[in-house]
Amino acid sequence: MSCNDPSEELDIIEEDEIIVIPVVVHVLRYTPAPIDVSDEKIHSQIAVLNQDFRKKNPDHVNTPEEFKHLVADVGIEFRLATTDPKGKPTTGILRSEGEITGWEGFKENENTAVEDLKLFFTEKGGQDAWPPDKYLNIWVADLSNRHGNLGLPGYASFPGGDPRTDGVIIDPRAFGTLPPLNESHQRGRTATHEIGHWLNLLHIFGKNNDCEAGDFVEDTPSAYSQYNGSPVHPQSSCGSHDLFMNFMDYVDDQAMYMFTKGQKERMRAVFTPSGPRRALYEHISK
Repeated sequence: MSCNDPSEELDIIEEDEIIVIPVVVHVLRYTPAPIDVSDEKIHSQIAVLNQDFRKKNPDHVNTPEEFKHLVADVGIEFRLATTDPKGKPTTGILRSEGEITGWEGFKENENTAVEDLKLFFTEKGGQDAWPPDKYLNIWVADLSNRHGNLGLPGYASFPGGDPRTDGVIIDPRAFGTLPPLNESHQRGRTATHEIGHWLNLLHIFGKNNDCEAGDFVEDTPSAYSQYNGSPVHPQSSCGSHDLFMNFMDYVDDQAMYMFTKGQKERMRAVFTPSGPRRALYEHISK
């Protein structure tokens, strides 16, 4: 993951250019405790992404006055793929059933071999990634804890990793805006947050309990730790008010509603000539 200042190359892509990313959604229905994910639920998630990344989400007006000038239209949109890797028509939605959960794509440490991550391999009961130089892969898979409740809403790969695992993984209870949904994840913001990581954003707080560990974005105030739930502004740490309503914190969906201009710059930098997602940009720009 690059931590370099992206501003030097940003002018290569026009600031007002809208980048449209094809999406394939891999739905893995967990047979022992199935949670249905309808086409409508998937479309509701795509709609949320297109609001959040274009500053069209109505709740962005809730941004506190001191931060309003930072709110950005990132200029990125998402569309379900209409052509598969072989050039055939597709809905952009793939479905399978079995006993693979989202945990079987979670790399617990650096010693875990990619080949052991069954989620990403059709022959092992999961679903193969479509080429990440042409698509954003989203796997919707069960991430329950041992009690059957939501254990983790989602996780993502950063740019530059193994193409076989490139994408975002989200539990169905944190996906889209249609039920079933976890009470803290009802507005589809888990995908917004995780795709932020996929586009090279770090958490707004950088690293917990460390005011010096930032997110390499100039306009996001340093924060000592993450926020959860629905905090009320102002909250302070590290000598300034915290931007907990940013999509890259851990607050509930209804409490997050903005990216900053600096985050926009960092995300769009992945598509520049030396950026890790340049091949995707070149493909969608043809």
